[in-house]
Amino acid sequence: MGLPSVKEVEARLGEVRCAICKKNRFGIDSRSVGEDGNWKAICRDCFYTFPVHTDMEFYLQTQPDVPYRLKEISCTGCEHRGVSLDFRAVLSVRESVYFVTCPSCQKKFPERSFLETFE
Repeated sequence: MGLPSVKEVEARLGEVRCAICKKNRFGIDSRSVGEDGNWKAICRDCFYTFPVHTDMEFYLQTQPDVPYRLKEISCTGCEHRGVSLDFRAVLSVRESVYFVTCPSCQKKFPERSFLETFE
């Protein structure tokens, strides 16, 4: 499983809203892109930055509850149950989003993660 491209991550981040200004124009700071999979995204409107994690193999190995959660997520297109995790973004301490793909119809969509939401 390889890392997604910067262009793919930027395009898919447009499906969510900035935690500060509520707009959806994001970029990836090219200085942060490396093989470790921990990138920095920036809102192009208010310049808020947040982490994007693209190394999902390591994440799935170290977070035992996540694979069970992924099996429960239903596709927003075909309603197939179970998705694959492409990358995740931690938009704020209250909002983490999984960017997933349905293995049945290949639809890509964001899913809010309740496992990483802190109060």
